Amino acid sequence: MSHFRNTKTAKVIAGFVGTMTGLMMVAPLASAQTATDLQAQIQALLAQITTLQSQLGTSGSTTTTGTGYTFTKNLKQGMTDMEVMNLQKVLNMSADTQVSASGVGSAGQETSYFGGLTKAAVIKFQNKYASEVLTPVGLTSGTGFVGAATRAKLNAMGGSTTTTPPPTQTGTGVTVSLASDSPANVALVQGQAIADLAHFTFTNMTSSEARVTNVVLNRTGISNDSTLANVFLYDGAARVTDSATVSSGKITFNDPTGLFTIPANSSRTIAVRADIAASTSGQIVGVSVSTVTGNVTVTGAPAGNNLTIAAATLATVDFNTTTTPSAATVAPQNDYTLWQNTVSISTRAVDMKSMTFRNVGSVSAGDITNLRLYVDGVQVGSTMTSTNASGYVTFDVTNSPVRLNTGNRVIKLVGDIVGGSTRTFMFSLRQASDAMLIDTDLNQPVLSTAAGSAFSARSATSATIDGGALSITKSNTSPTSNVAVDATNVKLATFEFRASGENVKIENMDVRANTTIDGGLDNGKVFLNGVQVGSTKDLTDASDVNFTFGSSFIVNAGQTAIVDIYADVKTTTGASFSNGDTILVSIGTGPTGNAQGMSSLNSLTIPASQVDSNTITISSAALTATKYSGYGDQTMVAGTNSARLGSFVLSAGSAAGANVNTITVTLSSDEYATITNLMLMDVATGTQIGSTKATPSSSNAFSVNMDIPASGSKTIDVVANILSGSNAGPWTAAVTADGTSTQGTSVSASSVTLQTITLGSGTLALAAGAGDPNSANILAGATSVKVGEFNFSATNASQTIQEITIKVPNGAATSTSQVTLSYKDSSGTTQTASKTLSVGSEAHATAAFTGLSMYVPANGDATMSVLVDTTTVANGATSGSGITVTVDYNNGFKAISSSGSSATTVGSADVTAGGTFYVRKTIPTITKISTGSATPSTGTALYKFTIAADASGPIDFKKLTFNVATSGVTVTDMYLREVGAGSNVNDTNVQANGSGYVAIYSGTSVSGGVQQVAAGSSKTYELFGTVTGWTSGTDTVTINFVEDSSFAANASSAGMSDNMIWSDRSATSHTTITSDWINGYLLKDLSADTQSY
Repeated sequence: MSHFRNTKTAKVIAGFVGTMTGLMMVAPLASAQTATDLQAQIQALLAQITTLQSQLGTSGSTTTTGTGYTFTKNLKQGMTDMEVMNLQKVLNMSADTQVSASGVGSAGQETSYFGGLTKAAVIKFQNKYASEVLTPVGLTSGTGFVGAATRAKLNAMGGSTTTTPPPTQTGTGVTVSLASDSPANVALVQGQAIADLAHFTFTNMTSSEARVTNVVLNRTGISNDSTLANVFLYDGAARVTDSATVSSGKITFNDPTGLFTIPANSSRTIAVRADIAASTSGQIVGVSVSTVTGNVTVTGAPAGNNLTIAAATLATVDFNTTTTPSAATVAPQNDYTLWQNTVSISTRAVDMKSMTFRNVGSVSAGDITNLRLYVDGVQVGSTMTSTNASGYVTFDVTNSPVRLNTGNRVIKLVGDIVGGSTRTFMFSLRQASDAMLIDTDLNQPVLSTAAGSAFSARSATSATIDGGALSITKSNTSPTSNVAVDATNVKLATFEFRASGENVKIENMDVRANTTIDGGLDNGKVFLNGVQVGSTKDLTDASDVNFTFGSSFIVNAGQTAIVDIYADVKTTTGASFSNGDTILVSIGTGPTGNAQGMSSLNSLTIPASQVDSNTITISSAALTATKYSGYGDQTMVAGTNSARLGSFVLSAGSAAGANVNTITVTLSSDEYATITNLMLMDVATGTQIGSTKATPSSSNAFSVNMDIPASGSKTIDVVANILSGSNAGPWTAAVTADGTSTQGTSVSASSVTLQTITLGSGTLALAAGAGDPNSANILAGATSVKVGEFNFSATNASQTIQEITIKVPNGAATSTSQVTLSYKDSSGTTQTASKTLSVGSEAHATAAFTGLSMYVPANGDATMSVLVDTTTVANGATSGSGITVTVDYNNGFKAISSSGSSATTVGSADVTAGGTFYVRKTIPTITKISTGSATPSTGTALYKFTIAADASGPIDFKKLTFNVATSGVTVTDMYLREVGAGSNVNDTNVQANGSGYVAIYSGTSVSGGVQQVAAGSSKTYELFGTVTGWTSGTDTVTINFVEDSSFAANASSAGMSDNMIWSDRSATSHTTITSDWINGYLLKDLSADTQSY
């Protein structure tokens, strides 16, 4: 810590301090002018103190301040940042951009918060320097957002500031230093709550936990003891001490058991917060560390920064007189409201950043769990498991503050009471500081009140938790599936036991079984959480059978115990049930006093009434075969190999699984004569089942070893090769299966007839694909431009396309350097093939492809994409040439079906893709942008847009046409101007024609220059006009481009009458009379870029 030396300079500083203190104590703050003058004097004296301290060479923190500031980030309303304070200082340098003439935000009272006043001042600053800040980015009025252009101007107006942080204290035990995030240059507000004064970091350099038991702070700055009404220590959002007061400049916190601890070889940052007294505007407050005591040596006495108190009107937060609930006794239960109060918010909204409650009572922390905070019925923040060991729970929503708007807001704390029988609880909001509510304008905590007066604890009624209770319900996992005849040790029921208030011991319990034959169940057992409790007993039918447990059946409070009932599926005499019989297991109505609360020793009778499980059906083992519904009747082609001739499902019953040992496929003599290599295939795994029948017969028995679990199934395909030339008409197979159940009994599946297979012929069809692209302008020299998509459909047999010919108009051949096909083969892998065009005397150039492997599945589709590379204009491409692609249906085509047959045609006519692609040397892009104005007016841009040229080359434009539609207002004398230019694009102003169209020529239609946009760059233009008779709310103006809807061949500009006339400058020695001028067809949907007023 720095100390004044006994020098003349030190005495001068002491004199200044005395003078300032006198001014603070005696100068009346009767008017804004007086307060302003006093603040100016204080700032001047502080500056002189800083200078004198630097002469003394003190070891404390020093700050070097230049004449200006460097701004490094974007700033906007709602932010809190040191650059905001510097911004306010720069704005206050000029009367026409000042944040405020007096009070918060005025010169000397700048803050780090970006509020509405700061935004208004930024707008004034931006408008003042509009040519440097707004015009370069296309804006005409300030926005209040400090972006790159505004920052550049601010930085050009001054230098930079640097701050030297205070030195870090070191030691061998615990060191105390000023934290890097300690508040600096922040304006506090008189009358606010828990103002953030300083952050101190305690670093424990020992290998054991350090405990701090005493902290003494100094009040610094120029203020009175009473200015800091209540002082607290905080760890983040959690308050770690009760309030302390200032006495003779000292603030003392003491707790022999420990104020807080610092883990070994770790650190902890503690914040000092205080309520600021009313009527303290102009005072300067701060704190420094005087002494710290703990179980280890603590060194370091850092000082926080001094902060100025300003005058402003804070929002108000008032807690209601009534805090609920008021019940004196409460039964254990979930979702109980532990604390509720209606809070009145006035003046403006506040943001809740945290709220802390304390439970004052005898319950343990774990007796009340799942604590949740609600505002107006909506949960905020995370669910907290319980209070801490001291009874506190803090809901920290600092990262996502909750907005409390003005009016009455209902805040409540909800939790689950799971223990604590006969003990008490009372939740309370102990201090105003326990509710951190931030004024949304001033960004400082509000000092809450209670019932219109100074805050006092808001507490619910102290309540006692009733004796324990226990509930029993059927679990949603209780068995429902059928059980097998004579099955042993089967789970028949599952129940959930829940204790609340205290642990509950169940000394005995009745179990009841009802069966359709009144036979009861053999060997009944009770399991608690997977472990048998009590002995094994037969369950007499329709009677309560009592199981005793001693002390082995205890259900802990707040936990769910799972109770399962097992038995053999036999009667009490060992007799078997029949297929279709049923069982219902229940927990019978409790014998009186069969349970006891472990803490209260109260007797309980559980359950109060019988609790039933699910009715379960007893069934015999079974095996069934069914035709697979996911595969229908088929038409196939003779010669097809591995044909799927049928599909079926084998299913085991719910009572028992089955091991299938034989599957038999039955065929007629005509049917088995048409096939070879008959096989069975597992659909799920794709593996063969059993051996191959190379030469099938009428009865084909496959030996298998297949396990199917109870209620399980397996789907199996019948596969074979169909002989070429076969034509046996409809073809169907029948299937049976045999095996053994997991109960050891024989099971058989009755015969099922599979799908009908009809032999027919395979066909292939061709059409344009769903992804066929629309017409577009494309660049000369482009590669892999998709110009077509074709869809092939195969019926009855799969097809492999090996050869195909693509045709392109001869006029576009020199503009097309290569044609590429993209398709998928039988494995699903994408393949490509490329060819150059051959040009002859025909109307089309051709690219003939061979050696292809395009696969079209049977009764499915496959697509082929056609892509082109275009040549550059320098290498022969012609601007305006249109590329279309066509598949030749009967020349150069070949497809092989899965049956081995070959086709040399596809369909009966050529198929052409739907799009035409026009080659251009370069292409413009037109984009509408905002005018920044909500009302049309003379001299203000009515429409604004950019024209960008592709990097391939510059573009010229001669004519643009706009549709100007008005209602109740007239717009005349229209002209176009490039942003920043000194003259108009058109020589004379233009009037709308009878259709509302306004044609703008560069110069005139027959003379004058053209507008040019350089390659890879853009220009911004604005459309102006004289607006007459505008009335807001009733009149309308809409403006958009008029586009060209059809293709026009390239021509000279004078020979065109289209709505848009532009050029890609593709002609040699380009001028307005060369034939490289183009209309606006396909540039984009310009009519959608509408500006409406």
